[in-house]
Amino acid sequence: MNQVAYSKLPRSLRRLVKATEKVKGLTPIKFKDLLTKAKVKESDLLPWATYNHSKADSYGRVCAYDGGYFEIMVMSWVPGDFSAIHDHGFTEWGAVQIFGEAEHSIFQISNDKMTTAIRHPVTPGQILPVSHDVIHQMGNPSTKNFLSLHIYGNDDRPQGDITANARIYDLPAQKIHLTSGGVFFNLPKKDCNKTLPGLKPDFASWLRDRAEGLKRSLISKSSSKQILTKQKKDLFDPSHLGQLIDDLESHSNKDGKITHSQYWSDLKKELKVGSELQKSLLNKRSNKDSFQTYADLYDEVIGKPCLNDFMQNYLRFVKKNYKINFKKSQLLSIGCGTGLVESFMIEKLGMPHDNLLGIDISKAMIHVAKKRIEADLGDLNELNPRVKMWDIAFCGLNVFQYLDHKVLEEVIRQTSRVLYPGGLFFGDFITPDHIRWYPNVIVSKNNKVVSLRSPELFEKEYCLYQRSQIYNVSTLDGELKITNEGEHERFLPSMRRVYNEFKQVFAEVDLYDAVTLEKLPDYAETCVSTRYLVVAKKLY
Repeated sequence: MNQVAYSKLPRSLRRLVKATEKVKGLTPIKFKDLLTKAKVKESDLLPWATYNHSKADSYGRVCAYDGGYFEIMVMSWVPGDFSAIHDHGFTEWGAVQIFGEAEHSIFQISNDKMTTAIRHPVTPGQILPVSHDVIHQMGNPSTKNFLSLHIYGNDDRPQGDITANARIYDLPAQKIHLTSGGVFFNLPKKDCNKTLPGLKPDFASWLRDRAEGLKRSLISKSSSKQILTKQKKDLFDPSHLGQLIDDLESHSNKDGKITHSQYWSDLKKELKVGSELQKSLLNKRSNKDSFQTYADLYDEVIGKPCLNDFMQNYLRFVKKNYKINFKKSQLLSIGCGTGLVESFMIEKLGMPHDNLLGIDISKAMIHVAKKRIEADLGDLNELNPRVKMWDIAFCGLNVFQYLDHKVLEEVIRQTSRVLYPGGLFFGDFITPDHIRWYPNVIVSKNNKVVSLRSPELFEKEYCLYQRSQIYNVSTLDGELKITNEGEHERFLPSMRRVYNEFKQVFAEVDLYDAVTLEKLPDYAETCVSTRYLVVAKKLY
């Protein structure tokens, strides 16, 4: 145990022992005050440092002093070390002082279900009170080693065994393991006193426990191949998506807006870790194309809902009100994405397949689009009007707004250049206040894709932008896949600016609410749906 006599303890720990023995009826808060006054430093704990602990152990663990009804432990944490989710057995009072950039999580049980109450970083030197009721987890997400001091006590157990029968909550297996040793992941049977039926976790808590347990197995290389295979299979098990959808329904409103900010923050942290772990297991290399994984899911969460909800209506509206003869027109789709909307024009509006070309700068999107339409990897600004011109130019789902504000004017002018005299442009944009509609949660109609979005507004060179961090969770290919799609930025010019930019190069420019199709007045700054349609006719 590497325990030393009282006389050989450093001065700060002797002060702590003496102060503890003087006070009767200690509580976690009272003991936290004693520990604060002891002024323990990390250097005082170095005699018990075990940074070379076995990789099979989740951290190093040494008893520095046994006071009978209380014990002083020193834990050593190397980068990547995390305890399992646990309580402290018979402990009634105590505290933990952490001397590094640790991470600490507290869990709660309600109706036989375990959820994450909070997950937060710890300031070096911070003291956390501990009681029998605390269920928590801590670890080292940093790149540096550090030590932590743990004191556990129970006035009614003078013979020790303060932390005996500590519960380890194995959330993936829904079991509780009792141990009198370290609260490690993948606890060997010899260190387990007893196993009891466990609790059903929410998605975020399950993902955290599964990811950390699997990472420990991969680091230690001591787990059997059978256990490792089982853990990997569970990480990709599609049945967990239903739990995520249920959790999101209880933490969001009917418009897909999150109503519990702490839950949302914790969920995103777990998704980040889970997506990185899955990516490493799948051996996927990073790709500069931000839509690489998104392309396969795009239609389910964006393409189909938008086409069904409003795009097909405005396509028919433009065809009818601007007397478009698709059968005799050549159409260029700028930023065609997966080609879903363009295929609707071909199948439902009479556009000949050979008369439509889609271009996009995303290889992943073009790969999908080519299954539906004629599509090429390309940039609008690289098109030469001397080589090819078009009767109609279309740009759906605010593609122009993914471009930098500096190029908007030139892109609109280039659109005019590639159109024949009398040609027509139409496309939809979002208003500067689109964020008031923008949902945090989108669930596909088939319940196989969940898209999670965190929008924020920011300023860049005196212009307004919206940035959205996107995570997708899907089971389209039969496995649970968590993908971090990165951050996507959209320029949010005023409606007047967009109107004026088009008006400089087009003879007629009309604005409509893209959903209600109400014509918008000249003074409009926004519209009901926060999406608007621009229809512009080129000068002869």
